Amino acid sequence: MKWITAAGVVMLCWLGISGSAFGAGLVRVTPDGYLGSDPSFLTSPPDDSRVFIAERGDSGSHQAQVRIIKDGVPVNQPFLTIGNVDLVSERGLLSIAFAPDYATSGLFYAFYVAHAADGFGGSTGDIRIVEYHVSSGDPDKADPASARLVFSVPHSAGNHNGGWMAFGPDGDLYFSIGDNANGSNAQTLTNVYGKIMRIDPADPDGAGAATYTVPSDNPFVGEAGARTEIYALGLRNPYRASFTPDGRLVIGDVGNGTWEEVDVGDLKGANLGWPDCEGFCTTLTPSFAAPIYVYNHDNGVDNQGGGCAIIGGYVVRDESLGGLTGRYLYGDLCDDALRTLNLDAAGADPQQAGLVIPDGVGSLRSFGEDSGGCVYVLGNSAVYRVAPNGSTATACPVTTEPPGQVTYNSFIPQRRVIAKRLVVGAKCSIACTASATTKVRITRNRFRRKPAIFNLKTPVSDLAAGVRGKLTFQVPLKRVKAMKKAVRNGSRVTARVKVTLTGEDGSGGSGSGSIRLVRPKRR
Repeated sequence: MKWITAAGVVMLCWLGISGSAFGAGLVRVTPDGYLGSDPSFLTSPPDDSRVFIAERGDSGSHQAQVRIIKDGVPVNQPFLTIGNVDLVSERGLLSIAFAPDYATSGLFYAFYVAHAADGFGGSTGDIRIVEYHVSSGDPDKADPASARLVFSVPHSAGNHNGGWMAFGPDGDLYFSIGDNANGSNAQTLTNVYGKIMRIDPADPDGAGAATYTVPSDNPFVGEAGARTEIYALGLRNPYRASFTPDGRLVIGDVGNGTWEEVDVGDLKGANLGWPDCEGFCTTLTPSFAAPIYVYNHDNGVDNQGGGCAIIGGYVVRDESLGGLTGRYLYGDLCDDALRTLNLDAAGADPQQAGLVIPDGVGSLRSFGEDSGGCVYVLGNSAVYRVAPNGSTATACPVTTEPPGQVTYNSFIPQRRVIAKRLVVGAKCSIACTASATTKVRITRNRFRRKPAIFNLKTPVSDLAAGVRGKLTFQVPLKRVKAMKKAVRNGSRVTARVKVTLTGEDGSGGSGSGSIRLVRPKRR
């Protein structure tokens, strides 16, 4: 969802503790004794105020849990308990991700390492991505019986698992796998180790034993012997990554004995260089993609704080956080002080965040971001929200429109089933008119030599003040048939939508976004 004013896009997330030079502090959101094991990941479903925390797992029971913080209050019963989770070395339940259409599909995904063979087969150390469905009777409970294995690969090393997973702006699922403690894996396209992967995890229609789909525009599709799921290669242990507000991929790649690095940009098909080199090495091999920033384990070398293992974070979207807003917040396993970068500045302008993991809760484990754009810090035994100085609120406040300000909002879904109607939404704080245009693009496939593009527009609609209205594209039947056929043949179909709004006072706003168009599932 985009919040738009006449002056442009506004990310609204009003928050509020002990201060830093950036005007921010940490507010604890998990009480003593609430978590059963180390928190490993935090996220939210789209447009959902609840916060979901994945725990790494318990080595005695080999179970890991996902818990919910609801309106700032911890829910006692876990959302999901996953069995057969291995906890050796760096293994465990490492991340979760909610489908872009979770509100209607109820689908979400868990990335964990298996302890032993089970109903999914496999063996100890297997990295898995498993699909689950929310319970039909309770939105705060998942249905464990709905588990469907999407992806699995053997992984013999207890470390270098990677472990990050998230849906990208294009609606596909991205995830990371480390080099399995063997650097040579990272430069080989025949395996998935030391890579960022990209798939459509939805259960394919009529595809036999297939459990996911590889996007036809993945960079190594068609290359002999290559794992076509690969999106980027040459990584050592990309433990955490994220997407910037403008859609760029940011990777924190854990280094070896010398350098930690941050990579950002359009990394599709990029080779980040490991194990041939780490850090800046494009002078040696120009074809390698250069990181935006590196720091040495020895603070005496570059005066950047030293460390041992980077933990990637998020670009702060929260407008209430002063100087932190727009900067990339990250940290290091061996340093309690958090750090920031400007990913749009030459050299990334590295600065300390003025935020420190409190004593008594262990070291930094991960970062999280909820659907409102609020950022969280995960220590060994507690979760904290990054909030403005002086705030003590545990919940990320519900987004509200500033009083007296004229606002124009567009509601553009990330994924829709191909049909004769494509619906987007719009709302204005005053009476207004709204319309939308879209450019639909069908990528090439084995039968189509070049991409196909066609345009659609909606009628102009009158909207009452504060009332969300629907803008409907009428899709010609021949276009519907062509899109479904193209998807069957391996094409990707996307609709780039722009919504235009004009208020009764003559002011206006606009919003845009991309929708992934998919075939309906067969019943």
